[in-house]
Amino acid sequence: MEVHHHPHVEKKGFKEYFLEFLMIFLAVTMGFFAENLREHFSDRQKENQYMHSLAEDLKKDTTALHYSIRRLQSDIDDAHRLAVLVAKNQLISQNDTTILWLTVDPAHSVDIIFNDRTSSQLKSTGSIGLIRNKNISDSILQYWNNQIAANQAHDKFENVRMQQHEIGYKTFSWFKIFFLNRYMGADSSIIDAMPVKPILNSGNMNEFLNITGNLFNEASFQYMPILKRQLNLATELIQQIRKEYP
Repeated sequence: MEVHHHPHVEKKGFKEYFLEFLMIFLAVTMGFFAENLREHFSDRQKENQYMHSLAEDLKKDTTALHYSIRRLQSDIDDAHRLAVLVAKNQLISQNDTTILWLTVDPAHSVDIIFNDRTSSQLKSTGSIGLIRNKNISDSILQYWNNQIAANQAHDKFENVRMQQHEIGYKTFSWFKIFFLNRYMGADSSIIDAMPVKPILNSGNMNEFLNITGNLFNEASFQYMPILKRQLNLATELIQQIRKEYP
C-alpha cells in the first residue's frame, strides 16, 4: 500500500503576519487620505467657482438697485412737490400738463429682479457649507434675508401704487398724457389744447391725496431704506469675495 506524504508547509511567523497587516493598513489609509485630498481640492474648486459666480450676480444686482433707487427717489420727489403745491393751494393754478404729470409721476413702478443664478444653486445643493469664511457666509445669509424683505416691501408699495392709479384714473384725465406720450411725443401744447379738463372729478381729490400720501410713506420709510441696505450689503459682499477669492 502506497503512502502519500503531504508537502511540508512552513508556518508564517508573527513578524510576517504583522508586516502583511501593516502593508494592508497603510494601503487602505493612503487610499483614504488620497480620497479625502481629492474631495478637498474638488470642494475648494467648487467654492471658488461659486464665489466668482456670486460676485458676478451681485454686480448685476447693484446695477439694478442703483436704477430702482433713482426711480423710487423720483417718485418721492414728485410726491413731495405735489404735496407742497396742494398745501399752498397752487395745484389748480398749474397748466393741464403740469397737473397731469404731477399727479401721475409719484406712482411710477419700481421693480427689482435679483439675479438668483448662483444663490439658487447654493440653496438647493446645500453648497453654502463649502464656504470656509464665516464672515462671507454670514453676509450671504444677510443678503438673502434682506432680499426677502425687499420683495415684501415691493409688494406693499405695488399694492398702494395700484390703489393710487385706480382712484387717479377716476380723478384726472391721465389718458391725455399717456396717449400723447406714446403716440405724439407728449407735446404739452397739444395736451393743454385738448378740450378736456385735467381734473375729471374734484370730489375724489381728498381720497387721491390720501392714497398718494400713503404711497409716499411706503416709498420713503419702507421701500427705500431696504433697497439702500440691499445695495450696501451687495457692495460689501463683493469686496469681501474679491479679497478672499482673488
